[in-house]
Amino acid sequence: MYCYTYVSGINCVISELLLWTEISSEHPIFIQTVAKLTNKDLPKNLIDNLNNVNKIFKDLNEETKGLRDRAAFNIMNPNYVQQVKRIINEFLRRDEYFLRVLKEVKSYSTEDKVWQTLLEHITEEQTFMYNTFCQMMNQL
Repeated sequence: MYCYTYVSGINCVISELLLWTEISSEHPIFIQTVAKLTNKDLPKNLIDNLNNVNKIFKDLNEETKGLRDRAAFNIMNPNYVQQVKRIINEFLRRDEYFLRVLKEVKSYSTEDKVWQTLLEHITEEQTFMYNTFCQMMNQL
């Protein structure tokens, strides 16, 4: 982590957003890869939801990169903090969606303890991210 839960500057928040949007976009791909390797037959709608999670977090990562790249020109602009807050709100909204998708994924292969442990780990990480960004938002 770059900020822990203390915001020392707007750049650490952007670094956190870059890190966690990337991790969040990779989680669905990892889930699908493990599902295939362990012969889990996830339904198409669930695979579509996982692919959507991948896409929405990739898009948010790209948006955050664009904001970071414009930072040198906007850092003194009060609107810049508002843009960062908007991205955090978007992260929170998308993370809530992903947590709902994860709950649905966890309903498959409940007897496979390794699968369930993997999904629980990802759920804990996504919940941690959610709480971290809520704390950062309160500081901005």
